[in-house]
Amino acid sequence: MCPYCSITLKMLQKAEILYKNAINVFMIDITSPDGEKIAKLYNIQSTPTIVINGIIKFRGVPPSPNHLYEEIERYLPSDMVKRAIKKQEMRQRDRDMMFG
Repeated sequence: MCPYCSITLKMLQKAEILYKNAINVFMIDITSPDGEKIAKLYNIQSTPTIVINGIIKFRGVPPSPNHLYEEIERYLPSDMVKRAIKKQEMRQRDRDMMFG
């Protein structure tokens, strides 16, 4: 796996946890026969590429996890987004208390 794909996959796995599995993350090998078909369908020419609801949202690593989360949140119910934001704030408070 390329280093950029690895970074992006970690961001997406954290998003899966943050949004209580309301999103599905798939890693596709675009060199496999099935992967080539999917890459052609979405016109994927480089990796990593993030597709959300059938639309390419990121080519390459997202600028930050927050950019990724904001894009994901456009497709989620508002109550789920509020819970995720609260969860992020609590984690940040915990980190601030631990590391000052």
